[in-house]
Amino acid sequence: MLNHKLYWGDLHSHCAISYGHGTVEQAIARAAQQLDFCSVTGHAFWPDMPTDREQYGDIIDYHNVGFSTLAGNWDKLIQLQKEGSKDNKFLALPSYEWHSMKYGDHNLYVPGPDMDLCDQPDLPMLREMMAKAGGFAIPHHIGYAAGYRGINWKHFKEDVSPFVEIFSLHGCSCDEYSPYPMLHDMGPRDWGSTAEAGWSMGHKFGIVGGTDHHAAYPGSHGDGRMGVFAESLTRESLFKAFKERRVYAATGDKIDARMYIDDAFVGDVIKNGGKRKVKIKVQSMDALDQVYVIKNGRIIKRIIPTTHSRCSSGKYRLRVYWGWGKNSERHDWNANLQLTNGCIEQVEPCFSGQAVVAPNTNGVNNHKEALLPHEIVSTDDKLCTWKSITSGNITMRHPTVQSVSMLIDSNIDGNVTLDVNGHKIEHKLEDLLHKGRSHYMRGWLSEAVRFGPLVPIEDCVAEMEFEDEPENDTDVYRLQVSQFNGQQAWLSPIWVER
Repeated sequence: MLNHKLYWGDLHSHCAISYGHGTVEQAIARAAQQLDFCSVTGHAFWPDMPTDREQYGDIIDYHNVGFSTLAGNWDKLIQLQKEGSKDNKFLALPSYEWHSMKYGDHNLYVPGPDMDLCDQPDLPMLREMMAKAGGFAIPHHIGYAAGYRGINWKHFKEDVSPFVEIFSLHGCSCDEYSPYPMLHDMGPRDWGSTAEAGWSMGHKFGIVGGTDHHAAYPGSHGDGRMGVFAESLTRESLFKAFKERRVYAATGDKIDARMYIDDAFVGDVIKNGGKRKVKIKVQSMDALDQVYVIKNGRIIKRIIPTTHSRCSSGKYRLRVYWGWGKNSERHDWNANLQLTNGCIEQVEPCFSGQAVVAPNTNGVNNHKEALLPHEIVSTDDKLCTWKSITSGNITMRHPTVQSVSMLIDSNIDGNVTLDVNGHKIEHKLEDLLHKGRSHYMRGWLSEAVRFGPLVPIEDCVAEMEFEDEPENDTDVYRLQVSQFNGQQAWLSPIWVER
């Protein structure tokens, strides 16, 4: 397993190819900026759609229009995702969404690049169809109550559903105490539909994140992503890793989180009736808050990493944010950041689209229709240049702020200089250590930038080894990670049988 690489993707995003905003071309171009793979998903079928037009007429109409639109554009969607794919560079996988009140919503996937658009009247027949096609049927926004488009664990089978989606713009469905409650008009989270409830019933499945974004922005930072450990970036390798449950969920930051039990890795089922050797290793993109080892739904180890340390390695994470200002105004950004007395080793874009989880949502701005509203233009070991289009935050709970995260190797006495929109801003790195600094472009109520805090790489690492004893006939171990900036990751379990 040590030879497998970590790849990042979003298998659940939408655009106007069925219903939503933006184009397939925009979605693929934006995904390729910060992901290894994606799927632009079409809304396709709803066999048990409500029929009460007096109460649900608008829902019935826009879904039927969306389904018809996808059917007319299906060949185009398949072709564009073919054209946007190249092994070991970037892959766009075909998919479509099958809604159900009784069974919960499922996204259907095959390795591709081709896929037929076919309906089935119920979940057993859907599973049979996907098994014959060598594909998967993946439940999502599972946390809504059974019968209300949440998962119904009584009907769940692992044959073509090796994992489920537990985080998206809808919220988090991992367990009762997960952050990010369900706020959509589809209702609250129900414990009986959480992943923890499914594991407690004996089901074996992995977990992933996906944006369920409806404005052509797969991988929109903070809205849901998945990590997958695969041998290579090919369709065959990805689907092999999917089947083996070598997957996990994250909000946005690419948190590299790994857990081993004896010789087993994420997604494995092993037998050990004695002591188990548990090994944890986490490399985050910002200061770690806590790392939890969870066994059978209970926290058994809480790792609290060293924070606010002095750096001994000379390596730091530095994040630069831009945005704010009035949400009725468009703000164009042209920026270049220069580092002295050091080296920029990595630049990671943390770009997001408008938080749209349903069509015709207020707050979708026309300037977001640019092919790439945010773009890193160039980087080298001293300089990073980017351009961007933003507007102010929609509300105090709906950010539109963008950022880049850099790994730098530098003396703490070095300087960082940002030239942005005619302003020159300079800081000593030491002045940013564990401290964020803000700068306004045109005075109060105007757009702004924020530097930092500068985080020593030691604050982004957690490692632990310990031994554990059996508890049940089958013990379910999993890992959960949180950073101080609010970014989270949830690993798929390892199952240990006596």
